[in-house]
This record gives sequence, C-alpha cells and structure tokens, in this order.
Amino acid sequence: MDSRLMVGLLLVGTITAGLMLPRLSAHFAPFALPALFCMIVASLIPMARLKLEEVFSLERDILRIVFWQLFILPTIFLAAAYLAKINLSVMTLIAVTTCVGSLFASPALADLLGLNQRKALQCMVLSTFAMPFSYFFFMTVILHSEVDIEIADFIGRSGIFLMLPAALFLFYSAYAEDLPESFVSRVENSARWITIAALIVFGLGIIGSASALLWTNPMRFATLLLVVTFLGVGMAFLTTIVMYRQGITNALTASIVSGFRNVGLGFVLIQGSVSSEAAAYVGVSQIPIFFAPLVMQFFISRSAGRHHQDEGVTRQPDAVTLPMPIASAA
Repeated sequence: MDSRLMVGLLLVGTITAGLMLPRLSAHFAPFALPALFCMIVASLIPMARLKLEEVFSLERDILRIVFWQLFILPTIFLAAAYLAKINLSVMTLIAVTTCVGSLFASPALADLLGLNQRKALQCMVLSTFAMPFSYFFFMTVILHSEVDIEIADFIGRSGIFLMLPAALFLFYSAYAEDLPESFVSRVENSARWITIAALIVFGLGIIGSASALLWTNPMRFATLLLVVTFLGVGMAFLTTIVMYRQGITNALTASIVSGFRNVGLGFVLIQGSVSSEAAAYVGVSQIPIFFAPLVMQFFISRSAGRHHQDEGVTRQPDAVTLPMPIASAA
C-alpha cells in the first residue's frame, strides 16, 4: 500500500475513533498540548537544510498574502456576520478560524496540486508567527465584550508554542549543513513520522468536546461542521477571486494557505479566554483537516489517471510497441 494512502486512512480512522469513542478521547486529552509542541518542532525539522530566505521571507507578495489572510479576511467575515446580526458567540468562532495561521500541511498540499510550494511554505511560516498579533487585535479590539484574553497567559503560550520551536529550529539548522547526509536524512524521515504520530495524539485529545456534542446535540454538531466548512471554502474562494490578477497559480497557492487554517494551534493560544462551545468547534474543525489528505489523494489519483489515459490516446501509434505501460496507466 502506498505510504500516503496509508497515512490518509490512518488519519481518517483516528478522527472517526475519537468521535465515536468519547472515552478514547478522554484518555488522550492530557497529552494533546505536549503532542502539539512535538508536532510543531518535528514539522520544522525537514526545512533545516533550506536557506533562511527560502523559509522566511518578507517579499511584497508574501506580505500581501499574509496581511490579506490575517487581517483583511477576518474583517470581511466579521463585518458580514455583524451585518447579518449573527450572535457574538458565532462571531467568536469566526474569529478563531479567520485570525489563525496556515495549516502546517499547506505547503505539501500546494506541492501535490502542482502549485507554488515555496510561496506556500513562506506564507505558512510568516502567518504562523504573525498570528498572535491578529488574534490580539481582533479579540481585544473587536470582540472585547465576548472574549477576555489573559495577556500574560497569551504571551506565555505564544512563547512556548511559537518562539521556543523557532529557536530550536534555528539552532538545529545552524548545524544541519555540517552533519553527515545519512544522519540528517534519518532525522528528517523520523521527524515526518513523529509529526504524523503527534497529529494523531493531538487530534484524539482535542476532539473530546466535539465528540460529546455529537452525542448530546447532533444538530449543533452539524451546524458547527457547516460553519467551519463554509469558512474554509469561503476564504479559499474569495482569495482566489481577489488574487486572480496575480496569475492563477499564485491565486490558487494563496487560496490554499488562506483556506486551510491551523485552528487547533490558534485555540491553544487563547484557551481559557473563550467559551466551551469554542472548544467543541475546534474539535469539529479537525474533521476536515484529518479527512483532507485522503480526499486530496483520491482527486490527485483520478487526475493522474486521466492524464495517463490522455497520453495513451495521444500516443496511440506507440500503443502496439509499448502495450504494458499503457495498460498500467489505465
């Protein structure tokens, strides 16, 4: 079995088990935050041999996308919610989603879709470390009546889950170039599997509130799932429209980093400052994230199959002399 398919099935099975078995989620809940920290550190390790400018960039295009992602999109969606007279608790959920940085997997998704992986990586890194400023602004200035952020706790969590992993990454990257190739490759391969394992533990630990909501109030669960899906699709679609003049590849790359958000990390930074419903919402938000790799793999496989079939049609004269590759492609 292909390793990517295996990982996709494993993630889907994990989140389904967490939803169906509340006790399983309760067992993993104490390990959710340590798993998140390990996941952040491990996800940075494979980038250690890249040049710093390939990981962190302040180019105008990157700044434009990140500013759009963290400040313009939240303003648009919160203004729309206010005009629609949506209650403040739902507006808080909108802010929890729209103010957060890109999903760590967004560069990989961009690569799978044939988009600009380098730009997606730079946007992901910059948006992740700029996220506290977006959260602080919208939660204290716009939603101050609904959310009461503990400043010291917020700064402390930002230091633990953002600054400390960044410091560890910079320390390791300073020596990675001088280490033996075989050793670095083993470390990077191990880091990828640690990332997956940590994601599984984090997902199981944080989905407990969503699991409880599913069994006690399935209609509310469905509503929250609809909200998080609408926000993801809406942000991606609106970004594509606005960025279209930059070229379709850049527009779709921006839509990936804007539509796929790291809601779990954002929630951890403000945990304790928002309602219990927000905890359930964050758990629900993990469902599309855990299903995304398998769904993307399905569509990419179908697209590749069509591409190979088209090649078989266009190269029909070779079909007699090369029957095996064509049969395999079909």
